[in-house]
Amino acid sequence: MNKVYLKEYEIYKKSYQKSFCWTFIFSIIILLICFTSSFSMADFFIKQTEAIAESMANDIAEISGTELNELSDIQTFLVIFWNNLKIGTIVILLGLIPLYRLPSFFTALQFIMIGVVFGGLYAMGHNVINAFIFSFLPHALIELSAFVYSVSIGNFINRYILTKIFFRKKKELEPLGKLLKQSLRSYILVVIPLLFIAAFIEGFITSRLSETFL
Repeated sequence: MNKVYLKEYEIYKKSYQKSFCWTFIFSIIILLICFTSSFSMADFFIKQTEAIAESMANDIAEISGTELNELSDIQTFLVIFWNNLKIGTIVILLGLIPLYRLPSFFTALQFIMIGVVFGGLYAMGHNVINAFIFSFLPHALIELSAFVYSVSIGNFINRYILTKIFFRKKKELEPLGKLLKQSLRSYILVVIPLLFIAAFIEGFITSRLSETFL
């Protein structure tokens, strides 16, 4: 198993690292900009936070057939894991569309939503630091890392597709099948385990921390 992940690490350094780092940095900057904007646009951020919370609740109810507060811990875990798996898959598949770094736009939207939600909580007078530490950080650091890794895989595919279309006569490329096999391998070895862990923490631990400290 160590050899498998050592090989994946080499693939990460060669194919994903630059995209992973720049996506994370850019997304954090977007989050901070959105959050600080709430200082002067409180009403707007409160409305958007309420809309996001309602949309998320409706999505969970549609997936599970019941309201979030009626789900058991194991049901919550399974719903979150399944939903995040779909998101991770979609992000990677976006790389097949020949629009430059299209998968990165997904992550930008995710971090915008996070910035808006915490900005809205701040505008409502909530303790943002406690909310961040106890209801977000335990699972989100792992979950967002998985999503950014998915974006890196998607951008890797996207770069290949664009090169294939616009520069195929100037550069020799590996077969698409080999690239997709590598991408699937990375998804199975890295993205799925991270999303599993994140969903487990969110389903069984984050909810308890929120009830205790918020």
